[in-house]
Amino acid sequence: MGAMGRGSSLFFLLFTALDPGAVRGEAVRNFDACTWFFQGKVPPQGFPARSRVRICQIYRNHSHFATLYNTELRIPVYSAYRYPCSMGESPGYRPSPWFYEPQIDDQNAAASMKRSSTFPSDKQAVDDDYQDSGYDRGHLYPFALNEKESATATCTLTNAVPEMNAANVNWYQEAESIVQKLGRICHKSGRSTYLVTGAANPTGIKMKNRVSVPGLVWTALCCTFPQDQNNDPCLNDNVGTEGQDVLTYNRDFSIAFMKSMIPEKNTVRVTVRKLQKKLRVDKLFDKCRGTSINDEMQVLEEVEGLIQNKIINPGNTGSSPLRPFGYEAAVGIFQFISYKFLAPGQAMAQVVIGGVKEVARAIAPVFLGIITVFGVLAVNVLGVLLNNTGYLADP
Repeated sequence: MGAMGRGSSLFFLLFTALDPGAVRGEAVRNFDACTWFFQGKVPPQGFPARSRVRICQIYRNHSHFATLYNTELRIPVYSAYRYPCSMGESPGYRPSPWFYEPQIDDQNAAASMKRSSTFPSDKQAVDDDYQDSGYDRGHLYPFALNEKESATATCTLTNAVPEMNAANVNWYQEAESIVQKLGRICHKSGRSTYLVTGAANPTGIKMKNRVSVPGLVWTALCCTFPQDQNNDPCLNDNVGTEGQDVLTYNRDFSIAFMKSMIPEKNTVRVTVRKLQKKLRVDKLFDKCRGTSINDEMQVLEEVEGLIQNKIINPGNTGSSPLRPFGYEAAVGIFQFISYKFLAPGQAMAQVVIGGVKEVARAIAPVFLGIITVFGVLAVNVLGVLLNNTGYLADP
């Protein structure tokens, strides 16, 4: 770069530092204008900064979610959003063509997403890239999670990655539908769901020789109380109530989902810490139960129970009728062994304790079988004894 180029760049940096309004629109230097989409108002930490732009996704004068976008690969790194969080008045719809963010290419563009049409761009995908490509426009922030203008706003290409149709359908069935179920439980329990969904592991395939096809999609979920109950745009009059069939659960929780974009590969459910290691990032949430080494396995098990309708209320210490007979007995035995012979505070103890209940669930039917056999034998023996002693003889 020549002296004139360096001087122009320096002038631009100084100018924008002195006048924050000089960089207009949705592509921003930080997420300060839409922090409420991040748990604790802290964006995910540890993602590389190269070729990344931050977007507060504005549609009809509302910020509906936030996106970190990779202008080199022309796909999002992640989108951060909430449930429930429906804003606007008009019904949601799927626009055709989809929207794009003009501010990525032109910092002086108007502050709102626009129809992409045949708009050419060196830094982002446009609708024409997906036409006759063989790939779906795979939402990161799902269209169906919220309503009204918030649903419409999800149909921007900065919120989409190329996905084969079968993989896209499987991702909905194995992750997005479960996220929606957990979000409803979280909301009915008086909390809010914070979500971050992203793409990783570029395959080397580029749609239309422009848009990178990812090898992995992922979602991290945190159910907790909003930081500012009185100044939160997501807590508005559009927040409805959940149905009678939705469970309540009186504790915070977290969970993560990962799927290889090969259609036949199943989505896996993991702890948020495991997903962070997979992505090689520092953290996805500021602080959430289930994201520390001390409680991750316990929380993962509890969430699995919620998904399978096996946990009704964590405050209920009695036996759940949905648990197999002998579950609590087996848990007690294995917990006693692990605490007795593993020193307190050891990391290994956490691993063993985390696996205790899984072992208990597996062997609980054996307890039931043994007790059933002994019960049948006892009845037969008692019958024989009573017959021999005459108690069952005819008078």
